[in-house]
Amino acid sequence: MKFSAGKYKSINRENINEMVLAFYTKILREDNDVSKVFVSILGDEIHSQLWREHIEILTNFWAMIAIDDTTYNGNPLRPHLSLPLKREMFGSWLSMFFETIDSLYEPRLGAVFKDRAEIIAGNFMRNMRL
Repeated sequence: MKFSAGKYKSINRENINEMVLAFYTKILREDNDVSKVFVSILGDEIHSQLWREHIEILTNFWAMIAIDDTTYNGNPLRPHLSLPLKREMFGSWLSMFFETIDSLYEPRLGAVFKDRAEIIAGNFMRNMRL
């Protein structure tokens, strides 16, 4: 799989989708607690129907965050409430997410995603009492 060389200088749905796909591809390559949760639910084939649906949902979610797209209409916390998540898993998730963001976006644009990801992780941990 080939991802763009260099940093994006703008945010749009196309590069958000690329970011989401790159991030979850990265997760599948790792062997840690985060990847095990995703594989147990979605499998280990990134091009499966389950993964395609997940990638689309997350593309819509991050498009809502970054470019005020109105396609996402879910509750991001709800699907996570029944997962076997631990506090330290959020650190791993953020680390992999930040690496992906840094590889695709120039710093000022990457900050849009990173700042929001930290807020989301904090809210999830608080609401899940982790």
